[in-house]
Amino acid sequence: MAISKMEKVTIISPKCEEEKILRIMQDLQNIEMVDSVTELNNQYQTKQFDVINLDENRQKEDELNQLQSRIQKALNYLSVHISKAPELLNETQTFSEFEKELDFETIQDLLNQVNNWQQKEKAITDEIDQIRVEIENLRQWQYLTINPNETKESKYLRSVLVDFSLTVKETLLEKVEEFSTLFEVVYESQSRQYAFIVFLEKDEELMKELVSTYGLNVMDYAYDQAPKEVFESLETRLVTLKKEKEEIIKQVSTQHQMVNPLKMAEESVLAEIDRIHVKEMLAEYKDLTVIRGWIESDRAESFEKNVRAQLTSNLPVLMTFDETTQTEDVPTALKNNKLVKPFESLTEMYSLPKYGELDPTPLLTPFYMVFFGMMVADVGYGLLMLVGTLLLSKKKTLRRGVRNFISLFKILSVPVMIWGLIYGSFFGLSLPFHVLSPTEDMNSILILSVCFGMIQLLVGLLINGIQLVKKKDYLKSVSESFAWQGILIGAVLLVLGNIVLKNEGLKNAGLILFVISSVLIILVPMITNKSKGKGLAQGVYSFYGITGYIGDLVSYTRLMALGISGGSIAGAFNMLVGFMPPVAKFTVGIALIIVLHALNIFLSLLSAYVHGARLQYVEYFGKFFQGGGRKFSPFKPKEKHIDFKVDK
Repeated sequence: MAISKMEKVTIISPKCEEEKILRIMQDLQNIEMVDSVTELNNQYQTKQFDVINLDENRQKEDELNQLQSRIQKALNYLSVHISKAPELLNETQTFSEFEKELDFETIQDLLNQVNNWQQKEKAITDEIDQIRVEIENLRQWQYLTINPNETKESKYLRSVLVDFSLTVKETLLEKVEEFSTLFEVVYESQSRQYAFIVFLEKDEELMKELVSTYGLNVMDYAYDQAPKEVFESLETRLVTLKKEKEEIIKQVSTQHQMVNPLKMAEESVLAEIDRIHVKEMLAEYKDLTVIRGWIESDRAESFEKNVRAQLTSNLPVLMTFDETTQTEDVPTALKNNKLVKPFESLTEMYSLPKYGELDPTPLLTPFYMVFFGMMVADVGYGLLMLVGTLLLSKKKTLRRGVRNFISLFKILSVPVMIWGLIYGSFFGLSLPFHVLSPTEDMNSILILSVCFGMIQLLVGLLINGIQLVKKKDYLKSVSESFAWQGILIGAVLLVLGNIVLKNEGLKNAGLILFVISSVLIILVPMITNKSKGKGLAQGVYSFYGITGYIGDLVSYTRLMALGISGGSIAGAFNMLVGFMPPVAKFTVGIALIIVLHALNIFLSLLSAYVHGARLQYVEYFGKFFQGGGRKFSPFKPKEKHIDFKVDK
């Protein structure tokens, strides 16, 4: 339960084996790549190494990006029309096994088929949109049975479709009657009138004046049939197009079997793009390729065996593993057992430890379990968590991150049930037995919360002291750790001896320990500082930090507050439903109590998760943990749609 020891692997191989080795590395997922060109050129001072086939790689990358874009568009299109697409099973295959099942000729056929549907649907959609626009333009003219364009062939007549405001209707009609041979009102709305006007060719200028004077809108009619016929034809065509579109959508909606092959193809393409990116980190020298990276020490031997076993040629490949140096930026890989591993996400949310630093995950796990359980504290809620997480964990389609999160809450369900038994709470109902009553023993629970806080602070200070002793910084370990432990323990003994047990010996022991520790906090900076005055000031200022410890202890009272509030709310919900009449209680009441308890479970778990993490990050980690490490990121497939099994 610590940080994995790292080694730097260097592989020197013939160029012809480069792609094969990269595929093996990507499949094994245990090497974090290092920029070999930069590192080797810095190491040898003069530039002797170049990037491999840069132009060729970029051209290949462009082609793959185009293919990936086509696949992505196809998947997006299918996802719109397929209500519930199938999901890939996670961690059932290695990447190499996965790629063997791919047939890119079939994938191309699928892409062409999807593209065909997409183009047809787009063409139909565009035509539907166009027809709808035309229908809207003709809506007011749909009752006109005469084709306005027939007058174009006449030597003496002209016609026009106009609409105008009703405010100019009377005046306009008087003017039009002076020269028009036909004025037919086609449609009239609340504010405008739509009319078909026929007039003599010689009066065309008069008509233009009316258009300008009265603000008439002249419609440019571009059809060869009467508006009524065109309108009916367009509506018929619209119905036909909608049916055609529905047929395409119906056909696409049944193509569930196309989704997973396309997802698999995208994974393969993304993996190849990543290999091209990695090639830019490789160095070449004559006919050789140099690959460098970080690997966990306990996986180095199996990695070498796997690589050599999968290389089919007899060409020599040199592989070396070197210890880390203090000047190198070594990544951090956490290594914990099955119980502690789910809690690594809490550490990562704060900060990873630097390589060589202590992994705080095993040290926060027991405290987080106790605190989380204390803040939820209900047997029923814990049982629901356990059953729910057990059922969810059986799903093979869950991604790795979700599975780890579920594992975390599966573990946390146990302390929730234990504290539920201690508080005697089952879905807010009081059990016939309990150790502490949330309603009667509030002071005891408050003291217990502070005691847990005191224990965690002492553990944090002890860890810090041990780390400083290992660094042989003995005086600093006294002033920043052991002396503060003495103050806290002394304060506890003072309270016990003076108030609780009324024991003078205990009281005096606590007072002596408190005073000696306080003096050490002030004295040590004076010893380590060249200027005694500055050292004294620094020591006094450090001692002022005792107020921070008081604040830290007060912060732990949330363990009591959240635990009691969650149980009280659950009890209030039960009481609310209990007051209902029998008929309502066993009908609406059942649904209501389920909804209310579901809400309370969600809020209780959320509060416990957030506040439990906050106590670790601020009160606990602040005593010994610095962080700032860089996560170990092995070269692997993108895993956009699926998590691959890793053979270790």
